[in-house]
Amino acid sequence: MQIKYILSVLVMSFTIKIAYAQGPDTLTKDTTNTRQLKEVVITGTRTQKSLQQVPIPITRVTADEIKKKGLVRLNEILAEQTGMTILDDPHGQGIQIQGFDPAYTMILIDGLPLIGRNTGILELSRIPINNIDRIEIVKGPTSSLYGSEAMAGVVNIITADPAKGISGGAAVRYGTNNTADLSLNSAYKNNRFYISGFANRYSSGGYTLQPSSGLPTVSPFAGYTLNGKSYYKIDDRTTIKLSVRYYTNDQDSRYLVDNRYAAGTGTEKDFNIAPVITHRFTDKLLSTLQLYRSTYKTKSDVRYEDDQSVYDQTYFNQAFNRAELQNDYALKDNLKLTAGAGGQYETVEATRYTKLQSFTSGYGYFQVDWLPVKKLDIIAGGRYDLHSVYKSQLSPKLAASYTLSPKFTVLGSVGKGYKAPDFRQLYLNFTNAEVGYSVFGYEEASAGIQRLQQAGQIETILIDAATLKSLNAESSTAFNLGYRYKPTGKLYWTANLFRNNITNLIETAAIAIKTNGQSVFSYFNLNKVYTQGIETDLSYQVLKSLQVAAGFQYLEAYDQEVLDQIAAGKVFTKDPETNLTKIIKRSDYGGLLGRSKYTYNIRVNYQENKTGINASLRAIYRGRYGYKDTDGNGIVNRDDEYTKGYVLVNASLSKPLLKDAIRVQLTAQNLLNYKDAQVILNLPGRLIYAGIAYNFIKK
Repeated sequence: MQIKYILSVLVMSFTIKIAYAQGPDTLTKDTTNTRQLKEVVITGTRTQKSLQQVPIPITRVTADEIKKKGLVRLNEILAEQTGMTILDDPHGQGIQIQGFDPAYTMILIDGLPLIGRNTGILELSRIPINNIDRIEIVKGPTSSLYGSEAMAGVVNIITADPAKGISGGAAVRYGTNNTADLSLNSAYKNNRFYISGFANRYSSGGYTLQPSSGLPTVSPFAGYTLNGKSYYKIDDRTTIKLSVRYYTNDQDSRYLVDNRYAAGTGTEKDFNIAPVITHRFTDKLLSTLQLYRSTYKTKSDVRYEDDQSVYDQTYFNQAFNRAELQNDYALKDNLKLTAGAGGQYETVEATRYTKLQSFTSGYGYFQVDWLPVKKLDIIAGGRYDLHSVYKSQLSPKLAASYTLSPKFTVLGSVGKGYKAPDFRQLYLNFTNAEVGYSVFGYEEASAGIQRLQQAGQIETILIDAATLKSLNAESSTAFNLGYRYKPTGKLYWTANLFRNNITNLIETAAIAIKTNGQSVFSYFNLNKVYTQGIETDLSYQVLKSLQVAAGFQYLEAYDQEVLDQIAAGKVFTKDPETNLTKIIKRSDYGGLLGRSKYTYNIRVNYQENKTGINASLRAIYRGRYGYKDTDGNGIVNRDDEYTKGYVLVNASLSKPLLKDAIRVQLTAQNLLNYKDAQVILNLPGRLIYAGIAYNFIKK
């Protein structure tokens, strides 16, 4: 009933509500100066704010920066950002922010969430960035505006609007492993209307880190992306906008299973459509109605090569539907109100689910942006989510920035974030045919155990499935404190201290032992963990043509239950040399898996203004991190449980021709040819690319 009430409010309130999530217009003049307005961000507040004054940790990466580096996929640019680490997984590459796994960061395109996560990973390389205006990265929980999956932060890819007239272009990059990236774009724009289109083909011959096996580490693939945007200004107060995106990818695979080869093809499809109506009722009130539908589908058919019998034949179909209404109201020049409401309906149907499953949810949010004095900006707000399966969630947030001088701004925030249990954690029904273990979501655990008992496959019950408590959303309380310092146009320095206290972390644990010796697993709200640290980034224009920059992050990520057990003297290990048992000390505990305590980067960019030649050199260091448990005590505490720290060196060289209409480019990634065939599968070694781009505008 509560969900129906929110949906009713959503429908009825169009006469008084919303501003489009990308904030296409400002309601009043900003109180900041003209220089600051050149660097505007929108993701952290859903309204246009000066980058220097916005009171939350946020990074802005422009299209010009990306082009100069010769980068064309989202994973490439995020991997070079301070405080962000690409994590490798068999299902793809995701991003780690403030020590959170990729499942806790929301990925948006023009403010719209992408779906299609496998084990929490949303494959970043499937997103081209040739057609963007900028990327905005918010660090820290933004559930007060965006809800679930924004517990660690948000990455918003904002696509470019076309210039007035007829415009278009083409770009191609080709290099190592027969990797090719081809893009085409065209657009038309006048005073009332524009339409634009973008097409991209991304393919690779794949690679292997173990040539003697004769099997690929990453198999050959070819993917296509099509984007379309249109806009029409009906009158001075009303506009309509439509965006459409389609992605498809085919990948060939080959495996060795029990001395038999298996091969086949997997297909991935992603489709999004979003119509938007914006209406300005008064000079102070701007309203927008946004509808959004997204579908994600995968299908695989892998068969043994000797007799064509089925090895793996699966499908996964997910759909996400949302209607949202938001209002921005300028009560005074120094006081802006933002309010919104929405409803969502999600479904999933897959091989590993017994039937089509669905979620229904509704939400409302509110934000106040107040400048009591010119130097102080206070933002307070919250969001309330209702869900058909888990408990309702309230996500409040308070943030403030104070401009001590035009050169120095301090900022701080405290907020709640949450991540809802996903379909997998609730409804998964999977048994690994090769190994023999089973995994059941919370809702399927009792029935799954009963079926296995009736089949005579259960030897021991460890936890009665009927006693399992309902899964609740994971939640965190986050604190951020930092500053932005810009004494001159040459120097820009930021720093941020952060702490995230996470409760109700969802983990797997065995609930039964099967007669084959394997376990039956399900999901529980178990541990309390925390992440904390500091990150800082500094850039300096040494000469008119030379800029140097550096970034650093120190991170601690620990399981509080493990720390308590260590303090009580209840955690042990065996010395690998003497084989003697000893008690673990806190200094031995390496924290959560996959987290490096130290990461840093150094960037140098040279721009020769007379010829336009741009040269860029970047070094990214990731310190050692734990990746396995060799002594069976469930934690990282021995040197042989860590990877080595490593450095990646990337470089690019570009030259514009014909008054910037053409740009030729040479790009290198991982120049030192670092590889780790056992742990880091997303590093194929040294990659060299050559590219050329052409763009035109006819007014």
